[in-house]
Amino acid sequence: MSQDKDQSPVRLPLWEELPTFSLHLDQLLTLTNQYLEPIIGDQLTKTMLHNYFKAKILLPPVNKRYERIQLAGAIVVGLLKNIFSLAEIQHGLAAILEDGSPKYGYNNFVRLFNEQAAQAGAPLTKPRPLVIKAAKPVTVMQYDAVQSILFWLSARKRLAQLRPRHAHDS
Repeated sequence: MSQDKDQSPVRLPLWEELPTFSLHLDQLLTLTNQYLEPIIGDQLTKTMLHNYFKAKILLPPVNKRYERIQLAGAIVVGLLKNIFSLAEIQHGLAAILEDGSPKYGYNNFVRLFNEQAAQAGAPLTKPRPLVIKAAKPVTVMQYDAVQSILFWLSARKRLAQLRPRHAHDS
């Protein structure tokens, strides 16, 4: 997750930066993976997306056309699926939608993620604190989810760094 000096920081697009035109499933998958792969190191598949739509974790497309809401949802689910169960993700997304619009919920999550990810070189044990007293419960939940993702990524990176060392020890 931490960037080399010649790499630009990991950054997710805000709602306004997502395409405004309808997408086919292949385009949705390509765009989602362009954002996710540099962060999580793997990609979503068509089968995964179909399962998310079928389980109503993501809003299904209209006439096989996908819009910003499906792309934003796929990005968020793609990040969270390694940390939370699909039922937990569905519950969290429902809470976000109850609290505001998809645009507001997505942008809030992305701003928290981008802000925290920009500090990936700093010790993750000292995340920039959210002003809890002023934040809505949904925002606190989003902040906690972002921290979970970043800690998971940090642990994966540390594990990868340990693998070669242990291979020589045995």
